[in-house]
Amino acid sequence: EKITPKKFREILPLICDKETSFDQANWTKKNPLWGHCAMISVLAHQVFGGLIFYGLVNIKNRAEPIKHYWNFVPDFLPDGRTEDFSSAQFGNNPPSLPKGRNITKSLVHVRIKKSKRFKLLALRFAKKLSGDARIFDDQIYQKCFFSALDSPCQKLRFGCVIIHNSKIVYAGQNKTIEPLKSFCEPTCVRLQIQSRTESMIGACGHAEEIGLWEVARKNIPLNECELYVAGINMQGMPLFKNTPGHTCLRCAVQMYNAGIKVIYGPAKEGWLAPIDGEEAVKTAKLYASKEKTV
Repeated sequence: EKITPKKFREILPLICDKETSFDQANWTKKNPLWGHCAMISVLAHQVFGGLIFYGLVNIKNRAEPIKHYWNFVPDFLPDGRTEDFSSAQFGNNPPSLPKGRNITKSLVHVRIKKSKRFKLLALRFAKKLSGDARIFDDQIYQKCFFSALDSPCQKLRFGCVIIHNSKIVYAGQNKTIEPLKSFCEPTCVRLQIQSRTESMIGACGHAEEIGLWEVARKNIPLNECELYVAGINMQGMPLFKNTPGHTCLRCAVQMYNAGIKVIYGPAKEGWLAPIDGEEAVKTAKLYASKEKTV
């Protein structure tokens, strides 16, 4: 389903609460968007692209101006108008927006994206658009999802969790391999490559392979470990599986060689039945050879 600005606005009151508000002391159930402009603007940027702006605005009954964030979404507003997705917090008196400062991809933008409040809001948004799928209530899946949000990947972002003796020993995401970063400049070469094929081309260190090495360096037996991996697209929407299996041959081979105990992939209702390294290689081979694409 395509996400429209109207749909986006409809979901916001359902996912914003005191826990995700900047101003928890003044947040109320009657005004759920209060104190959410920064989080909502970054979430809107993740979903729609465009630009994020910041400035000081004057609001009714406040002697001093307050900090405020809003968006410019060119795909929906080609005439250059801006969009204040959190304007409902001001009731019938939304502030006039100044010229503002573009903070897209700034350190401020990065800090907001890494904040607990933003990650929680992003998880809730994805959950609502996924029909309140039960997997979102799973703590391991949440850890994978939050890790994936930190990925710098320009195509698909993945989070991986590895557990040993019921304890999380690794949680991380796919990252850029520094000596290969030219593959990502200015845009990732993999944007022109069919997903799940030619997995060695690109600058991305995959979440699973990074996790295997991190755990191995800790001298933890990988044959006693459970590996969970889940992905999201660039809009923060989850990637679900219908049947057990793995789709990346590059990671499958490494998991097979490492002797990982079991591998889990996500479906809407929960984690699918676990597979071992051999099954991961067999299923990933079908995608690498283009025998299977979906």
